[in-house]
Amino acid sequence: MKKEKSYFSIEPQKPNAILYWLLAPIAKFVAWAFFRIKIDKDKRIKKIKGAFVAIGTHSCPMDVSFMMTALLPRHLNIVCGRDVFTWRLVKPILKYAGLLPISQFATDIGSIRYIKKAVDNGCSLAFFPEGKISLDGRPLHYLSPSLTKLLKFLNVPVVMCHNNGGYSSRPKWYKSFKRGRVEQTIKLLFTQEELSALSNDEMYARLKEEFDYNDHIYQRDNNIRFRSKSPAKGLNYILYKCPKCEAEYEMVSTDRELLCEACGNKVEYTEYGELIPSEGSKAFPRIDIWYDYQRESIRKELANPNFRISKSVVWEQNDPEDNIYKEKGEGELYIDDEYIGFAGKMFDGTPLEIKLPLKCTFTIVQKTKEAVDLTVEGVINRFYFRDARYSVKYTLLVEESFRKINNI
Repeated sequence: MKKEKSYFSIEPQKPNAILYWLLAPIAKFVAWAFFRIKIDKDKRIKKIKGAFVAIGTHSCPMDVSFMMTALLPRHLNIVCGRDVFTWRLVKPILKYAGLLPISQFATDIGSIRYIKKAVDNGCSLAFFPEGKISLDGRPLHYLSPSLTKLLKFLNVPVVMCHNNGGYSSRPKWYKSFKRGRVEQTIKLLFTQEELSALSNDEMYARLKEEFDYNDHIYQRDNNIRFRSKSPAKGLNYILYKCPKCEAEYEMVSTDRELLCEACGNKVEYTEYGELIPSEGSKAFPRIDIWYDYQRESIRKELANPNFRISKSVVWEQNDPEDNIYKEKGEGELYIDDEYIGFAGKMFDGTPLEIKLPLKCTFTIVQKTKEAVDLTVEGVINRFYFRDARYSVKYTLLVEESFRKINNI
């Protein structure tokens, strides 16, 4: 943990002004040129003196750029997952970018204290409470009530950034951009006085309302075309279960179609977000409805008191000394009625088990290269499925196990 201690020993400060003004025009150009972004900004934000916290929905990777663009000329310290600190493009500017690390879906008292120190030093934050990019074009199934405690602890005004169309422009499963239209609404959500006056329950109810969105309904209701030569490419990453024969991970995608190799079910995905089955095939009309079908199938699996799943994986671990992932071993990644865990061996033959209780784990980070992350004691453990599949199903299993155990 030597590297992390040295990072936390650095006094948090605002991003380097020169670097920020080099990056901000790029972010602004991308937002306008590729996403035709339309920004509706609350005039009260200009009147905020000192630091504030900007929180936002997280439907696509460009949300950070949208937020930076909308809140110029204010400079934002971006609160991001520790994995970002391993990215090659980020490492050279790490010292100057003012990034603030936090563990995704894990208790991280050290980072919370560091973030509070940054705010006390006058830094304004960019923060995405959902913790990861949407898989299905809607908010994460669970917004942690602890968010209200964090905002009260930071004790500065809270700005809400809500976008529609981000997911349709750049969904997690798609490797390029789809040219359409994004609408960004920025408003002052809580003043300092309201943070003190409102109860946690009152704040939480308002936050849940603000984080509600469905990009598929937004696209349908506004009849927006998101132009792409290959709108369906990669869609089988999240829509893995055939609605006709119910086979799992037999789906493949072409530029415009989703096909089941088990039964031949064929579905076209259009630039208007429609899922249209060919003659004799079956489909749900929108991605979110198909995704709900998979979630319901997961609930049925979990109803079995003897449910257990286990798949072969290669284990990598992020080395905090140099922020590089290194292969450590191999084994099985399993989910039972209490835990998600890894049981295997290090490459030197030493047996090892890593596990997290499902009661406290409301979701996990999934990678499009078919891997999932589990953060334990501030260290990221990454597990690559040998079959190059299953990460989305494991995510749904964790989420629905959490809901079942906690009676949500």
